[in-house]
Amino acid sequence: MAMIHDSLANLTQYAPILESFDRIQEVLASSHEEGSYQIGTLSVTVESYVPTAFSGIFRAHDSAATLVVMLQGEELFGLTYSERCKGVAKDDAGWMEINDSPISTVITAKPGMFTLFMPREPYALGIAGKDSTSDVKRMTIVLES
Repeated sequence: MAMIHDSLANLTQYAPILESFDRIQEVLASSHEEGSYQIGTLSVTVESYVPTAFSGIFRAHDSAATLVVMLQGEELFGLTYSERCKGVAKDDAGWMEINDSPISTVITAKPGMFTLFMPREPYALGIAGKDSTSDVKRMTIVLES
């Protein structure tokens, strides 16, 4: 299965493929305090920053899907080919870094939208687009099984 990019209003349609869907809805309805939280099997990070140029590094999780929601502002997400994960070492938390791959797809992330990256699907977040010169705020939820 490949990445999903859709309106938050349609998130319930993806409940059958999202573990801990009720907890995800609770997190999205919360106050969005900045920081990192562990809520059951969900690892939640809320952060504000200014998007930058593409670093050349993609990351992917070996077994967990990652749900990304822009809370404020706009940035670009870059994806590369999932085959690039083959043979890449993962850290103790299951993350892999891919740093020798081209961007194959670009997504413009905006408030009101979500992006779901599947396990072993390399992505890069926080990339500045022509309209992303100011601070953005993003929530990232790693859905560990």
